[in-house]
Amino acid sequence: MTPQAKLKAIKELTGSKGWAVLLDVMNDEILASAMSIAESANMDLTEINFRRGSIWAAKRMLELPVRLQSKLESEIALSDMDDRNKNTGNNEQ
Repeated sequence: MTPQAKLKAIKELTGSKGWAVLLDVMNDEILASAMSIAESANMDLTEINFRRGSIWAAKRMLELPVRLQSKLESEIALSDMDDRNKNTGNNEQ
């Protein structure tokens, strides 16, 4: 799959109703996990750290399409620049 095709697929994913549903559900789950930490005075440190880690991982997963989109856009731009340099015979950076 080319970077352009991957970028198109990511944009279609983030624009879909399914992604909107997933965002809503995950944000509710993140909030519930954070609230459980706040409301449990007797929660041990291991459980708190586990929940913090799960919140961090969930947030990173939700940010993944944006990060991947930026990476793909950069990759495409660099590839286009390389192609232009090859076509003009310009090898300068």
